[in-house]
Amino acid sequence: MVVIKKVLNNNAVLAFDIEKKCEVIFLGKGIGFNKKIAMTDEIQSDVKKYYLDKDTEKGLSTDLIKNVEPIYLEIAHEIIKEAELKFEKLDNHILLPLADHIAFAIERLEKHINFENPFTNDIRFLYEQEFEVALKGKVIISKKTGYLISDDEAGYIALYLHSAINNTKISQSMNIAIIMGEAIKQIEDDCNMTIKSGSFAYSRLMYHFRFMISRVMINEKLNSDMIDYAKTHLPYAFNVATNVCKKLERELGKLFSEREISYLALHIERIRMLETSDLKS
Repeated sequence: MVVIKKVLNNNAVLAFDIEKKCEVIFLGKGIGFNKKIAMTDEIQSDVKKYYLDKDTEKGLSTDLIKNVEPIYLEIAHEIIKEAELKFEKLDNHILLPLADHIAFAIERLEKHINFENPFTNDIRFLYEQEFEVALKGKVIISKKTGYLISDDEAGYIALYLHSAINNTKISQSMNIAIIMGEAIKQIEDDCNMTIKSGSFAYSRLMYHFRFMISRVMINEKLNSDMIDYAKTHLPYAFNVATNVCKKLERELGKLFSEREISYLALHIERIRMLETSDLKS
C-alpha cells in the first residue's frame, strides 16, 4: 500500500510505500491520471517502480527528486527500459542521477555551451553495449525534447549504465576509461607514434582491456602463462602493462596477476609493432 505524495504529471507519481517506509516513483503511461495527494493506492505489478531508498553520487535521492523535471524522469525511464532489454540486471537507482545529467545536458544545449568528452572513443570501446543503448537514448531525448545531444554526451550516459549494471560508481567507470587512454598516450609518447582512434590496433587493445578487467572483477583465472617470455623479451611492454595494472588495482580494489600483466604486455607490444610498421611503410 502506498500514499500518493505528488502527481508529477500524467505519467509519473511520487508516493510513500508504507511497508518499505520510503518514497517511490511510479512511471508509466497514464499512471498519474485521476490520482490525488494523500490518496492511498495498491502497488500495481505492471507499473515500473523506482524506490528512493539509496543515496547517489549526486546526493540524496529525496533531494534530487525535488529538482528534476518529470520529462527527464520519463526520458531516463525509457533509456533504462532499453538497457533492461540488453542486460540481465540493472540497478534502478540510476533513474534520478541519469535524469539529472540529461537535464543538465539539455540546459547546456539551450545555452549553446559546447561540451566535449575527450574519452568518448575509449568509452565506446570499453563499454560497447552500454554505448549502443546510449545512442538509442539520443533518439529518445530528441523525440522528447527536440534537442539532439552529441556522442560525447552519449558517452556519459554509457557510464551511468555501466555503473548501474556492475554496481560501481560512475566516477570509477570514468577513471577506468581515463587509465586506458593514459596507457595509450604513454605508448605514443615513448615510441614517438600516433595510434589512431578506431584503428584495428587501437580497437584490439581496447577490447583486451575490457575483457581483462571483466576477468579480474569476477576472479576468472587466465590460462595463458607468458610471464618469463614477456619479462625477458618485452621489457618495455611489460613495464607499461605493470604500471597500467597498478593503477587499475588502486581503482578497482582488485589484484592483477602477473599472467594478466604479461598477456597485456603482448598486446601492447603488438600495437607498437603494428604502428611502427605503418610508419615505415
